[in-house]
Amino acid sequence: MEVEEYNRDEDASFSFAAAWPSIAVVGGIFSVISFVISLFFGYQQINAEPTGSFFSPMILSSAVICLVTMFAGLIAVWHYTKEVSPKMKLGQGALVGFLTGAFLLIVSTVLNELWHLIDPEYTEKMMEAFIANVEMMDLPSDVKEDMIDSTAQTMTNRSFLRDIFVGIPVPGLLNMATAMIGVKLFAKKEEESF
Repeated sequence: MEVEEYNRDEDASFSFAAAWPSIAVVGGIFSVISFVISLFFGYQQINAEPTGSFFSPMILSSAVICLVTMFAGLIAVWHYTKEVSPKMKLGQGALVGFLTGAFLLIVSTVLNELWHLIDPEYTEKMMEAFIANVEMMDLPSDVKEDMIDSTAQTMTNRSFLRDIFVGIPVPGLLNMATAMIGVKLFAKKEEESF
């Protein structure tokens, strides 16, 4: 009986509707991880003494979040091939990866907006910590002012929809790339008919 079920699963081809649970589960998990990393480094920045270093917790958080979340596409493909069907084409994997990255960004943006209800002064405290750090840097005063002005403009002109539409390409494309690697690692190649 188990052998028949396994063979039936092997004959199944890619189903876009069946991929949504993999996209949602993996995207949700990675968005929570991204949110927690962001809060950790954000409060590190707020509570740190200004050092004048370019490698502040605020800068490091972006790199760490990017490195961690780029593997969501690979994990989503792995989840799909284990739970739904072992067969997947490269383009299908790329679609799963892009949608996983987009879902991840949307959920983490929602979590960030909810956090502003818990700590409404979070952005203001981050800005103050950033300004204090920039003022300690050994740079000409006009460069410091430009850095402060551009960061202040970015942080004050944020909106939910802007964050989503501007932010989707980066995690989407990174996860598309790792998902294609996931297809090569985890999926069985479908025979293509001409």
